[in-house]
Amino acid sequence: MSKKQAWVSLVLNSLIVLVTTWVMISYFIFPGKIIKNGFESFRFFTTDSNILSAIAALVVVIFDIKILRGKIRSLPHAVEVFKFIGTTAVMLTFCTVVFFLIPIYGPALQLLGTAFHMHVGGPMMALLSFSIVEKNTRISIPEALLGLLPMAVYGAVYFTEVVLIGEQNGGWMDFYAFNRNNNWPVTIIVMLTATTAISFLVRLLHNVKIKKAAA
Repeated sequence: MSKKQAWVSLVLNSLIVLVTTWVMISYFIFPGKIIKNGFESFRFFTTDSNILSAIAALVVVIFDIKILRGKIRSLPHAVEVFKFIGTTAVMLTFCTVVFFLIPIYGPALQLLGTAFHMHVGGPMMALLSFSIVEKNTRISIPEALLGLLPMAVYGAVYFTEVVLIGEQNGGWMDFYAFNRNNNWPVTIIVMLTATTAISFLVRLLHNVKIKKAAA
């Protein structure tokens, strides 16, 4: 990893950490129509995926600084895998917003204010840094499947709150409309397929031009 690449990575990942942190603080300071208090924000995969991405970005920032100070030459493989998982999670958020939520709720709610960073800015910075400059070792196929973990964990919680418990019994409202017309079996198949596709696409963009011998 060259010093130039480390600088680009440092800038992009620092922006992810700083802006995501500010957005999270704003949820507690400035209540909105959707998120009435900061704690409610954790119900949304958008929030959870961006926090995961920001934590991964913070770890990368720490190692970028070590690279720039000459203490190490590249990111450890485990760090790249962690960044991969976070990037896949926020790209799932991005794709869900673009292809599903905007057609249902319209672009304003999904793209204005802090939503722009959480739905577009943060995911794009994560993808750009991971696919262009954070390229030392290849992500293997088994490691690519780790990209499904955030969706699987969140999906289990969402299914429990929305379908098994239900809003009328104290669970969550179906704010993602995943159970509209009781279509949760279709939603599970679609989300698993979409997340797998995103995971392997992110892997492909990262692995391109990395020699297999570096894995």
